[in-house]
Amino acid sequence: MALNGRIDLRSDTVTQPCEGMKQAMLNAPLGDDVLGDDPTVQALEAKIADLLGKEDALFVPSGTMSNQIALWIQSKRGDAVALHNTAHIYVYEAGGPAVLSGLLLKPVGGENGFIDLDQLRGTFPPDDPHFAPVTLVCAEDTANKGGGTVYPLEQLDAIAQIAHDQGARTHLDGARLFNAVAASGISAARRAKHYDTVSICFSKGLGAPVGSALCLPKSLKKAAIRARKILGGGMRQSGMLAAAALYALEHNVERLVEDHARVQRLAQGLIDAGYDVRWPESNMVYFETNDPNQMIAKAKAVGIDVLSTGPTTIRAVIHKHIDDADIDRCIAFFAGINR
Repeated sequence: MALNGRIDLRSDTVTQPCEGMKQAMLNAPLGDDVLGDDPTVQALEAKIADLLGKEDALFVPSGTMSNQIALWIQSKRGDAVALHNTAHIYVYEAGGPAVLSGLLLKPVGGENGFIDLDQLRGTFPPDDPHFAPVTLVCAEDTANKGGGTVYPLEQLDAIAQIAHDQGARTHLDGARLFNAVAASGISAARRAKHYDTVSICFSKGLGAPVGSALCLPKSLKKAAIRARKILGGGMRQSGMLAAAALYALEHNVERLVEDHARVQRLAQGLIDAGYDVRWPESNMVYFETNDPNQMIAKAKAVGIDVLSTGPTTIRAVIHKHIDDADIDRCIAFFAGINR
């Protein structure tokens, strides 16, 4: 089921709406969300908040905006935020915390994209005016640059406990949280239980074209709406986009296990072909090659698209447009060029 004749493994963000999702978008009741009266947006916010076990939610255009709003409303200028040194917020959000909120990011190490608990404890400075106080701790589940890894629940809980014991708030970048749910069998609400805010992305494996949600306490909703307005994220008849997200939650969550099964089959094929492979835990596999740019070019020439994430690393991401025949074709291609 290659998309537009190509097997696109660059990201699960390449997914496009199916006909059922398009019909849901066309038929969505609409209002003006900036004025607070779009019924489809309201329905989405209520549904995702309930799924995450939070009091409320805010629909926003992107996961980056959702993360940046969470930082904005839970910190003040000059504060510090602790997060993993490969976190999306740290690596891929263009310095937003410094530009938008005046925040210092304090990267913490740890294997597989997971925050090391001892290092986290050492991140909190003394109560001294010389130091920026760490007032927020952020985790990412699944951890993208960790290899699409799924946090052990006890580690997620411990991170939040350490933060709260220090008087800090917590944010969970759950862009692919439902992949973590599919892999672990642990509900989204339980995984996010101890986090004050949670970001959820609808436009990755869930297959919606646009949109994320920030799940949060009701006490922070007004501040979040104001931050969204300042950032230019207020949308009008955004119920059309919310309808796509609702469709995704209703139809595309349970099928994520299919992506996970397929990526494991691809990973085994790569291993059998002699590649050094990081075994996948969710829907993405990382493997090593001497010349990623050359491999990307060769793959592109035969209709397969992948990305490099380092000087010797290729990432392939499986999503709803990839079927078993596509996996077979990919295994044959990568095995062929590694002979």
